[in-house]
Amino acid sequence: MDQSGIRRLECLAFNAWPSLRTVLRDGWVLRFAEGHTKRANSASALWPVDGISLDARIAAFEADYRRAGLAPIFRLTPLAEPGLDAALAARDYVRIDESLVLTAELPATPGRMPADVEIDADPELGWLDDLARAAGATGRERGSVGRMLACLAAPAAFARVRQAGVPLAFGMGVVENGHLGIFEVLTVPDARGRGFGRRAIEALFVWARARGATRAYLQVTEANAPARALYAALGFSTAYAYGYRRAR
Repeated sequence: MDQSGIRRLECLAFNAWPSLRTVLRDGWVLRFAEGHTKRANSASALWPVDGISLDARIAAFEADYRRAGLAPIFRLTPLAEPGLDAALAARDYVRIDESLVLTAELPATPGRMPADVEIDADPELGWLDDLARAAGATGRERGSVGRMLACLAAPAAFARVRQAGVPLAFGMGVVENGHLGIFEVLTVPDARGRGFGRRAIEALFVWARARGATRAYLQVTEANAPARALYAALGFSTAYAYGYRRAR
């Protein structure tokens, strides 16, 4: 994927998983969300900038995150300048969470909504509480996510797969400019390997197709082999890779 395509997906994903505060500076976007998820609490390059040294930018961004009480984290995508990774390594930043952005064409005829999947337009209608319990999230983390999702501007759907009234799998979808962004896919441990996560995603396909989406994207850690196998079975392939550098 060329840089314009990567930049488009990056901007879509920033909108679909909003932070609580965003700063645009020197071709970068700095995002702050009380520490919940690295994507929403890290610095990412978007455009090349001349005339400002890399070391000066790193130092300025570090100061921004430390003032916010957060460890500085940099996302290293193909949009980052070539010397960034080495410069951060020299500052003793640790490289973590190698990840992939996957994309797929949505099925032209995605079928019917699975009978055991509920779709809510508002995460506060029980979805977020159920997800927080399933993920073992703290009350503070649940509150941060609630405030982040309240910032969504694009149409969103919150899917739950239930059996006998018990929520077993979750997924979140956001539609913008013909793209479905998929986030927060989670299956409770005892229900994994039984197709519940797939049904949550397929329900989001149906929902997104009805709203004009033709393509989907998501992020997954490179080491998560079961999730990657599921996404490959659903037609996803790798668009680009990225990782993080976090201050020790």
